[in-house]
Amino acid sequence: MKTGPLVGVFVLVATLAGTMQSAQADHRRDDDDGRVEHYRDGPCRVKEITDRGYYRKVIRCPDGRGKSWRRGEWHRDYRDGPCRVRIDASREVFDKEKVCRSRDRYDD
Repeated sequence: MKTGPLVGVFVLVATLAGTMQSAQADHRRDDDDGRVEHYRDGPCRVKEITDRGYYRKVIRCPDGRGKSWRRGEWHRDYRDGPCRVRIDASREVFDKEKVCRSRDRYDD
């Protein structure tokens, strides 16, 4: 058997595996099931942090290119059931934080 076709198949498989690996987002886990993801959405960089009862999403768009939120600087606080939601937005940064209080926690 000639080695040329075997080497070609190996190179093809290695290339596809490298492409699939680079297409996946960067995932990191903490000891307490927390998760941090970094990825890009067009020209913007996105960071998502999830943990039990906590969610945060930060979108950074250089010079405001590619942003999808409304213009100007603004801030919004509201409640979504047992959760508190805070949104801060400016020209380049959109920051959404959601904190949910679990039923088994008691405030001191």
